Amino acid sequence: MKVQSMKRQALITAMGSALVRGMGFVMRLTVSRMLGPEAMGIMELSSSAHMLLVTPAASGLPGAVSRLSARAKEEDRSSILAAGRQLAGMMSGLLIPVFLLFSPWIARLLGDVRTLPSLWLMAPSVLFIGLSSVYDGYFYGCGNAWAPMLSELGEQVIRLLTVLVLFLLPALSLPWRAAVPALSTTMGEGMGLMVVMLMAGGAAKAVQRPGLSVLRRRLFRLSLPLMLSRLSHTGLRALCGVIIPLRLMAAGLMQSEAVSRMGMMNGMVMPLMFLPGLVTGALATVGGPAMAKCKRKGQQRRLILRLLLPGAAWGAACSGILYLAAPLIAWKFYRLPELAGLIRALCPMAALLSIQQVAGGMMTGLGLQKKALGASLLGAAATLLCTWLWTARPGLHIYGAGYAAMAGHGLGLTATLIYLISHTWGRDAAGNDCTQYSQAKAAS
Repeated sequence: MKVQSMKRQALITAMGSALVRGMGFVMRLTVSRMLGPEAMGIMELSSSAHMLLVTPAASGLPGAVSRLSARAKEEDRSSILAAGRQLAGMMSGLLIPVFLLFSPWIARLLGDVRTLPSLWLMAPSVLFIGLSSVYDGYFYGCGNAWAPMLSELGEQVIRLLTVLVLFLLPALSLPWRAAVPALSTTMGEGMGLMVVMLMAGGAAKAVQRPGLSVLRRRLFRLSLPLMLSRLSHTGLRALCGVIIPLRLMAAGLMQSEAVSRMGMMNGMVMPLMFLPGLVTGALATVGGPAMAKCKRKGQQRRLILRLLLPGAAWGAACSGILYLAAPLIAWKFYRLPELAGLIRALCPMAALLSIQQVAGGMMTGLGLQKKALGASLLGAAATLLCTWLWTARPGLHIYGAGYAAMAGHGLGLTATLIYLISHTWGRDAAGNDCTQYSQAKAAS
């Protein structure tokens, strides 16, 4: 397999991410216009449960597979891929039946039984997402960014086409219209998996090899901290999806209006804050394996500066663009002028998320997943507390929920940067460079 340089990987990933995010933005814009705020709120409620479902199978495994593949010999990488596939399959085989069985209860827990069709249609995607994430980690660890990029492009094309075709069907009830994006996600993920399997070639057939059980256990140990960290984020999103409408109703809004406001923030405004990820996502993706290959602390420091400073500058620039373009986005794209104020209020989050994404990728490469988990839990706790307190305050309402999210991300980012800097610039009690010891401990 041809190995690409870090700059080339970052460029390929950024180009692919730009195309994917562009198509995703077009699809979300189309969906928001066709569904309306209330159906978008239903979609966001179900999406939060779906993200919580896929996290165990898809969150920690890509980083673990990428890290081991980056350090392994070429002849051993197919075994890592096989072990990762088996682990993803085992997790999906457990999660999907349980989720389908408890879907009615989950819908009631979300506070809106109209989410049930979306929950049903999203369930099969867990297997596709889990396996695709393992293949993506394998390719990035091997220094090849083309396969993940093509996979994401194929996935997004199918999602967009599915949405456009299904919305041409005769009028559907509101719950089933809100479930159309769920079906498009499942079909798109299936296409993405087919692409990476075809590009993996012979490595995809390496299933029965000795020592796979040991590799599975090692992958699970490496992925567990990041998995728990992502679970905290997705669990936070699910809890906020329940809390925000409740607190808005406590402030005097009707249920339909409360769900609509939540749909406006989570379904229309928040995706804009993630748009800088088309560049910072590429930096984080290639930065993790590159950091794992660094043997000296000086190399780690230089790599941090090479990745973190451009990521911060890009995030700040995107925040400024969102602030200036807020009226245009609200009026021309979403046809909801009241969104402009909310976009401007939350635009600093674009910079926070950009820095957090790059720093998180480097933390994974250094084997500091447990530290990242602690920072994530700290931010999640702050977000939940502030969401409960601020959302029902007169004069804030949905703005309070947005400010709570920013406060939580800011606190989590601060803790992450403290851990990252103390690890790469710190020294042990004798004044010696402690990088080699830390790397050996993380590897064990």
